[in-house]
Amino acid sequence: MTDRVSMLKDAVKSIHRPTVSSKTVLLLLALVAIFSVALFLRIYPSKYGYYLHEYDPFFDYYATNRLVEGFKEKGLAGFAEYFTWRDYSTWFPEGRDVASSSQVGLHFAGATLYLIATSIFNISITLYDFLVILPVYIGAFTTLIMFLLVKRFAGSGGGLLASLLFATSPPLLQRGSLGWFKSEPLALFLALSAVYLYLTIYDSKVKLSSLIWRASLAGILLGYANTCWGGAQYFGIVFGLFLIIASFMKFDLEKNAYAGGLLVSFTLVFSSIFPRPGAAFILNPIGLLLIVGYLFSLIAYRLESVQEKMFSRNVLKAVFSLLVVSLLVVSFGAVSAVSARYYTVIYPFQRTADPLIESVAEHFVPTHIEYFRAYGVLIFLALFGVYVAFRRRSPESIFALILGISGVYIASSFSRLMVYSTLALVTLGAIGLVELSSSILKSSKVVGKKAYLREIRSDVKIAYSILLIGLLTIPMVYPVGSSWRDIADQPVSIANAGTGYKIELSDWREALAWIRDNTPEDAVIISWWDYGYWITVMGNRTTLADNATINSTKIAQIGRLFMSNESQAASILKSLLRDPKEPDRLRPGYIVAFVAGQRLSSQGFEYYMLGGGGDESKKQWFIRIGGLNMTQFLYEDEFTPKPYFWENTILGKMWPFEFVQFVDRSGRFQGSEYKPGYIALYTKQLKYTDDDGLLKLVFKSSSLDNPSAEGVFAAVLIYKVLM
Repeated sequence: MTDRVSMLKDAVKSIHRPTVSSKTVLLLLALVAIFSVALFLRIYPSKYGYYLHEYDPFFDYYATNRLVEGFKEKGLAGFAEYFTWRDYSTWFPEGRDVASSSQVGLHFAGATLYLIATSIFNISITLYDFLVILPVYIGAFTTLIMFLLVKRFAGSGGGLLASLLFATSPPLLQRGSLGWFKSEPLALFLALSAVYLYLTIYDSKVKLSSLIWRASLAGILLGYANTCWGGAQYFGIVFGLFLIIASFMKFDLEKNAYAGGLLVSFTLVFSSIFPRPGAAFILNPIGLLLIVGYLFSLIAYRLESVQEKMFSRNVLKAVFSLLVVSLLVVSFGAVSAVSARYYTVIYPFQRTADPLIESVAEHFVPTHIEYFRAYGVLIFLALFGVYVAFRRRSPESIFALILGISGVYIASSFSRLMVYSTLALVTLGAIGLVELSSSILKSSKVVGKKAYLREIRSDVKIAYSILLIGLLTIPMVYPVGSSWRDIADQPVSIANAGTGYKIELSDWREALAWIRDNTPEDAVIISWWDYGYWITVMGNRTTLADNATINSTKIAQIGRLFMSNESQAASILKSLLRDPKEPDRLRPGYIVAFVAGQRLSSQGFEYYMLGGGGDESKKQWFIRIGGLNMTQFLYEDEFTPKPYFWENTILGKMWPFEFVQFVDRSGRFQGSEYKPGYIALYTKQLKYTDDDGLLKLVFKSSSLDNPSAEGVFAAVLIYKVLM
């Protein structure tokens, strides 16, 4: 017994309490603070309401719900049925092959995470509420991945800075806040995790067995990211270029060859497991770049034993041979076709002429003002970071250079892709800042004939620190109205009825509830394609078109319908509403018009000024996409309607307004003759209120008669087709 007690005492003594340095504690506290900031900024829009944001997330919720319900009913067979699902509640009458036209990886991830949360962890939450909050946590956890990644480039200090900037970056907040159950947050989390894992193979302690699982998992994550978002294919460009450049620079050619083969193989396989992007990814330009990059790294590895001069010569021969083979592959048409959208990304300075693509706000070209508002002094730090990274010439620094330069280039095509300029500037900016601060804040040892220390004065260090903190934090609060905090303070779209105002407007929710409860189940709802997902999912009715923009011909037809007179519109409506099962029968039809603006009071009269994000702000795209003549309908500002618009289009007749006169910028009345800079004022006048016309008004939302305290209205009007 005594021996056992003695043994127990010895065992207790051998157990040492783990020691944690104060530096580690501070680092952990900083990460917790950054994680909290990321959560707070991304959940900030909940002050306006707890909803899915924008349009696409409603369909992604709809498809994810199909997977969840299928699994609950049939298990894995319910998951399998998803791939044969043709949804006839949209794109009437053809329907939509969901698996081949959706971000399937996102849907499966959402369904799987929800089933784990509710079935394993017993969390009581609806799927809708779960998907509303999911992007917030994915974005916050991605800040931690960003810390680990940039720590490899710029140490712990650089990693913390990058993580903080990533957490507060406006482009990422705009595309990853509350309700954004869409492609980017999950795809970025997966792809950045893949980048971090792959770069760890260059650690000296990593052996072959560890290299295998790291490179394989990186390929799996990267491939799955491609199934969640087409934009994630950008990382294929980065990896393909890195494999080629790393071979030229002879970065551990053995690891490069083995890891590159695993990365490329798993990326191609897991990109192909779902119909989109599917097997075509292997033969698209990015897939081929990955293959060429791997072949190049393999050739370089085989040539490693030759002399340096012969190595360079033989590598150049290999480059020439691969270029010739690539040209032959292209000439025989083996490369998958590139869509107009991706073509614009590759050649951002040659814009597509497709007005459907140009009409989407996220496809606008970012301006230099947007860059300065989003990044401020970070741009200049990133330029210095380019110099530092090029001088180091390590695998990590070369990867950072490729990521940085290509990210800025790709982001120059679409505002949506500014998430990549954020990655670029945050990474390179962290490298530049750490190098600059290290030079100023630390003692420098100069070795020559004599060794001595050069100490920067304390007041210079303090001034530098204050200046740097000020420059980095200014964009968080200034300029007022477009600071980083203001960007976070944006309502989810359905909470403010899809307008540009930071107020709560219930109009679209009222309209969708009315559609769901008051229209026949076989009704077909016609609206501009933006609102198709809302109507299908929340209104539970069939629509003609939605944000998938699958059929540009039908979208153009809707544009022409809105800009047609009643006789032309009647003919178009007959073709659109014809029941495919009973050609002699028309399905019940309803047209949704949405117009926003402000109500003004002057001298006892009420006037209405249009412009707030409704159809009045999009009608120019109805005309362009419909292939019509802009000057026939609008004045030279391409916004203000001419009398012809009000008198000869059903859209003009559906809007409940009549023109009064123009005012100038100072508010003085200027009569009925338009001049550039004039603003049109209208009075309210309901139309199509009788039963003897083509249409009849059956619903109008509340803010038309009762605008908000600021005078804002977002009128949703529903007209029944009388045919």
